[in-house]
Amino acid sequence: MPISKDVLPRTNCSRAPDEGMITEKDLKILWVSRTLTNIDFEYGKEVLNLERSNIEPEQKNDLKQQLLLNYRKQRAAYQALIESLRR
Repeated sequence: MPISKDVLPRTNCSRAPDEGMITEKDLKILWVSRTLTNIDFEYGKEVLNLERSNIEPEQKNDLKQQLLLNYRKQRAAYQALIESLRR
């Protein structure tokens, strides 16, 4: 069944064409945010696997520290990028 033009909402033609649209900068921010979320998820998974393992507590602590350092290092570049994109 065809839709009548009277039923369709009328758009405000005085608005700039790009207003309300997702910009390239917005897409970059979304991509970087998704990447940070993936990094967070992987880190959480690795820590959980480490917690469940039968490794000595002292070794677990050392491995946790290594995981945390790698996690922070991996995130740092993306955090800097997202901060620069938000300006």
